[in-house]
Amino acid sequence: MNLALCHEWLGDRTGSEKTFEAMALATPTADLYALTWDRSAGFAFGGRTPATTFLDRVAWARERRQVQLPLMPLAWRYATRRRYDLVVTSSHACAKGFWPARAARHLCYCYTPMRYVWLPDVDSRARHGPFTAIPRAALRAWDRRSADWVDEFAAISGAVRARIERFYGRPARVIHPPVDTDYFTPPAEGGIGAGGRGEFVLVASRFVPYKRIDLAMRACHALRYPVVVAGAGPDEGALRALARELGASVRFVIGPSDDELRELYRTARALVFPAFEDFGIVPVEAQACGTPVLGLAAGGSLDTVQDGVTGVLVDDADVVSVRDGLERLLGLGLSAGACRRNAERFSTGRFLDEFQGWVAAHAGVPAS
Repeated sequence: MNLALCHEWLGDRTGSEKTFEAMALATPTADLYALTWDRSAGFAFGGRTPATTFLDRVAWARERRQVQLPLMPLAWRYATRRRYDLVVTSSHACAKGFWPARAARHLCYCYTPMRYVWLPDVDSRARHGPFTAIPRAALRAWDRRSADWVDEFAAISGAVRARIERFYGRPARVIHPPVDTDYFTPPAEGGIGAGGRGEFVLVASRFVPYKRIDLAMRACHALRYPVVVAGAGPDEGALRALARELGASVRFVIGPSDDELRELYRTARALVFPAFEDFGIVPVEAQACGTPVLGLAAGGSLDTVQDGVTGVLVDDADVVSVRDGLERLLGLGLSAGACRRNAERFSTGRFLDEFQGWVAAHAGVPAS
């Protein structure tokens, strides 16, 4: 069968990019497409080279996502004129506008309908820069229209499935993204991390506002509990300034390697994750290492954290709620084994089985 996979942009190897890698592994004969591609990022596509759009060949646009956004529908329209029997789009913006998908059987693996046009209260990018009311309305109209070019949706979580139903009026199955539970594991007896849990909680994230790292720091400081903040991003200066202002016990680990992050997961008392996420791979990685999670009772955490069993979910993203939830979590003594078993539900092997089954069910089915 003539098959194509296409993704938005291939930059940092974060959640959606790693998911696209797994899709490519599951479909070794598929042609690959992306809006842009960072060749230095070390993607593993089985020797295949993704074809890219004109946005990848314009240096000033390649690194500026906000500049790219109004041009994305056009870029996908002229990406190629090849014909395919089946197209899988890996989309959180405009990939489902890939031109060959309109004449093929089209499956869309959706990380979320565009947050900056549908959920401006969640995504701060909608409140400034080019995301004013007029372009947001135009993009929303295009996004709704392009949903009609999709034969079947899959969503990364129950929360995203609900958004697809709300904004597109379409049903969707849930196929959770893959998490590397073979790498993120509890410490082996006598190995690194086997000395037990340290007296700190962990925040692991990109340093951007919607991750609410500031909230986690304030809540931990209210309990006088040390916190390690691991990650990198544009808010580093502001977060360091907040730590000094509070006089909080905060240690920053900037740009941790996978090994360093795994060791932090293995030795933290808990992960604090107060962000509203579409899925959230970090809480699953922590649980895979036997570490319980404090999260919001919203978004992807409803799928990934079992309240009172592998963590604690709080209703509100405020200091008092997170502080009280963390205090409860630290007192529960939750089982590392239960955390690990829960995380195994999101393994890479499980994703490959579900994704391959979804594609195989549509092989040879004509486009509607």
